[in-house]
Amino acid sequence: MKTRDKLIFVGLILLLILIHRYLFQGTIGNEGFFDESSDYTALKQRLITELGPYCKIAIFVREQLKTMTSLTGAASDDATLNKTYKSIYSCLDSLAISRRSCSLALGKGPNLSMTYVPCDTYTKLPEWSEDGSVPLALMKITNDLPERIIREGEWFASIINKLQSSLAAGENPPLTPPSKQEIDKIVEESKKDGFTGTCSVEAAKARKAMKDAESCSIPDTSSEIARINALLDSDQLKQAMGEMNGLLASMLKLQSDLEKAKNGTLYSWQQDGPAKSFPEFKGGDRTQSLVFSLQQNR
Repeated sequence: MKTRDKLIFVGLILLLILIHRYLFQGTIGNEGFFDESSDYTALKQRLITELGPYCKIAIFVREQLKTMTSLTGAASDDATLNKTYKSIYSCLDSLAISRRSCSLALGKGPNLSMTYVPCDTYTKLPEWSEDGSVPLALMKITNDLPERIIREGEWFASIINKLQSSLAAGENPPLTPPSKQEIDKIVEESKKDGFTGTCSVEAAKARKAMKDAESCSIPDTSSEIARINALLDSDQLKQAMGEMNGLLASMLKLQSDLEKAKNGTLYSWQQDGPAKSFPEFKGGDRTQSLVFSLQQNR
């Protein structure tokens, strides 16, 4: 074969390769869902594993909040509890002074835009599908995840310390009912912590969502997987989760002690010795009755 013919032959082969790539590029891209599916499955497991300690504490604290709101006579539905979280992110609760994330001196402070996100958002993602449900689910995991866990982690620590102090004081409960000033103080603190009723904002949310939907597009699954993996890889989140692992041990101890107190096996005076006598409640509103009851059973 002459040199000229060889060049023509090689040129034709190259042309065929380019045409093949052009014609079948879309098919190759679509077949890539096998890798995308695998990456998604790996991300699901990573979220469950790495956020596990955080979610265990988050569920425990929310249950405690639900109990506390019920005891104060306020509604304990999701709307009320979510208002409590809003006050925490905004640093308006009674424990804010003890949290670094609320310190303006450290260049931080309130986050007025943050709202409550349940752990199911991270740990109960849908099964793999090409119907668009996967990227929509991943979009709910927002970029403020590291900050959210830091803020909630500090608050969890404050709540756990407060409950532990209350349990410790229960070894020697007072024999007199609280004064009016003590009652008023507890009621005011409960209001600051968000344990009060709230009106629905679902209509406003729906209206905003419709407005936002007019000028947005759904990202592809691969970019969402990469974004969330980057969040999990961030130094900020790794540090927060390191602290959360230690906090989990304290939570489990507290959980055990609360159960013992409930069953009457935590304190020595619950198990043996002469029974303590307490004065009778002399009357009052629901809040006074509640506080008197708590003081006698600490």
